[in-house]
Amino acid sequence: MNLLFGVHNHQPVGNFEDVFKKANQECYRPFVNILYDYPRIKATFHFSGSLIDWLLKNDPGLLEKVKEMLKRGQVEILTGGYYEPVLPVIPERDRIGQIDMLSSFIRDYFEYEPKGIWIGERVWEPHLVKTLARCGIKYTLLDEAHFRSGGMAGEKMTGYYITEEEGATLAVFPISERLRYTVPFSLPSEPIAYLKKLADEKGDSSCTIVDDGEKFGLWPGTHKWVYQERWLEKFFQLLIKNQDWLKTQTIYEHMQTHKPQGLFYLPCASYEKMDAWSGGFFRNFFSKYPEANNLHKRMLYVSDMLGTPPAMTEKEENKEARKHLYMGQCNCPYWHGVFGGIYLGHLRHVAYKNLITAQALMEKKRKPPWIETEAFDFDKDGRDELIARNPLLSVFIAPEQGGAILELDYMPGGVNLTDGMSRRPEAYHEKIKSGLKKSFSLRRKKIISIHDLLKSKEKGLKNFLIYDSYRRLSLLDHFFYQILTLEDFKNCRYEELGDFINAPYSVEQEKGGQALSIILRREGKINYHGEEIPLVLSKELSLNARDAQVLIKYNLENLSGRPIGIVFGVEFNISLESQAPVNNLRCAGEGGQRTYSLKEDVKGRAIERLSLQDATCGIETAFYFDKRPSLWAHPLETVSASESGFERNYQQTVILPCWPLRLERAWQTNIRIVVS
Repeated sequence: MNLLFGVHNHQPVGNFEDVFKKANQECYRPFVNILYDYPRIKATFHFSGSLIDWLLKNDPGLLEKVKEMLKRGQVEILTGGYYEPVLPVIPERDRIGQIDMLSSFIRDYFEYEPKGIWIGERVWEPHLVKTLARCGIKYTLLDEAHFRSGGMAGEKMTGYYITEEEGATLAVFPISERLRYTVPFSLPSEPIAYLKKLADEKGDSSCTIVDDGEKFGLWPGTHKWVYQERWLEKFFQLLIKNQDWLKTQTIYEHMQTHKPQGLFYLPCASYEKMDAWSGGFFRNFFSKYPEANNLHKRMLYVSDMLGTPPAMTEKEENKEARKHLYMGQCNCPYWHGVFGGIYLGHLRHVAYKNLITAQALMEKKRKPPWIETEAFDFDKDGRDELIARNPLLSVFIAPEQGGAILELDYMPGGVNLTDGMSRRPEAYHEKIKSGLKKSFSLRRKKIISIHDLLKSKEKGLKNFLIYDSYRRLSLLDHFFYQILTLEDFKNCRYEELGDFINAPYSVEQEKGGQALSIILRREGKINYHGEEIPLVLSKELSLNARDAQVLIKYNLENLSGRPIGIVFGVEFNISLESQAPVNNLRCAGEGGQRTYSLKEDVKGRAIERLSLQDATCGIETAFYFDKRPSLWAHPLETVSASESGFERNYQQTVILPCWPLRLERAWQTNIRIVVS
């Protein structure tokens, strides 16, 4: 029996520096050191480009050690998408570009031609075969779950198979599910016993275990188990002890000495838990999480702007823009499972920063000032959105979703100011409600896998399980009774009197010279004490070619002829880098100017100016009001799963300027947003 053993090492683009350091100190470096000391153990490595970039700056000696093992025939290196994208959901040109980028690095640095590829999150779609063949790839590794989805029985999942698409072929090795959940989570003897059973049944075949390298030291409890209690060394020693029937090989070495088991076609799939999280198909994340869909379609928008790389040398600014595009395709903020994913604001912010920076680099070619709009189905839901752009701002407007601002980008800073999340139910919230408090521990001399952790990182998380009935966009039009409180609004305990949230608005454009206006209008109704009151709401957004500001003119018209006493509020969701003390909210109104922490709820009266200071990225977003409103503001936090347990995450600051009105006929007000 031949064991094809290896690790996939990755840290997301934009992850915190201390996470990179901890991962290297507790996981990557000790693993490489121990493997280096066991030259008879052969293995396969994959390093994502984002991790390689960090290692080159901070621990080049680790890569040099891997290079030495490569030269002595102990290891091989897998290629992949450089910044670890989910390959099927990025354009073909970008798939090829990302793979070529990592393969070129491997050729130049390791002096090795990669034969195999690591598929990000093992998200497989059959059309990938053609892409990989074009890139010169000979093989990949996918889970037993992929093979089961195609109808293969478990006893056949050894060795490797050939799959095909339009005549292009690829070898595929099934990753053993049994070994994924026992290495390193059982005694070292347990996987050896399983391999012995396979050897007795299958003879001279192979069993593959290549999985996340982070389980060897970074996952909770594993550093002590794997290194201090010497799990890895004991495992290697058992492999050597049993070399009379069990050998380790690199994967391509095995391909050269063993024939494939046959032809097999794999359906769209990923590893078992990913399929469970996504509902069976990775792209479902884009329908489950509109925020993930927005990020994905923003990526496609920028990719289309950049186009296919030329056959000859590309211009320097386009090379830099393409690199930022690729960085913005890193998979981590596009989905959610046991890891934080889409709920981790810092990963979303970095993805947007790279995509916006890529666009800004391309727009440098244009001579300012300029301003333009385009209308098309940006988010691919069958309804057109409108994008207004100048050199400083990109404003994405969704007329069919309450006439809301879908995205507001400050181009010089590479920031999506409205990159927030809505609070929605997750299946694991039931575990929090039930009060389960399991944590990792050594039980029966086994360590619990990260997938089985049931640990809360703070008490009282169930009190934060509040769910939104609408998507938290900006420029949302609310109508309430005057008895509503901030606490009611924050916890979604109120009656929405109007039918304007998520409802369609008509849209018109006016452009003159270096300015443009977008007029959004809806003839709606107010449910006022059981009576339907017809009300027309229009909001006009004006931009010019030179400034990073949006002027919003509101007009309300009561068509009933009957006065009504209501509160009109306009909701904005502004996402800052973090709730760090240097970031704050400032109000100027009745009682003078006050500064608030982003962790505080805010109530203000007669507000003239409101600003959000994001010192982390050096940006201020200011709101000016002509008819001074009352103000409510509060942090919006979600409760989500992470590798270390259930946690609360700041997503954005909700701002609601509101005007108590006795609306007889018509009423107007202006809001000016300035970004600097």
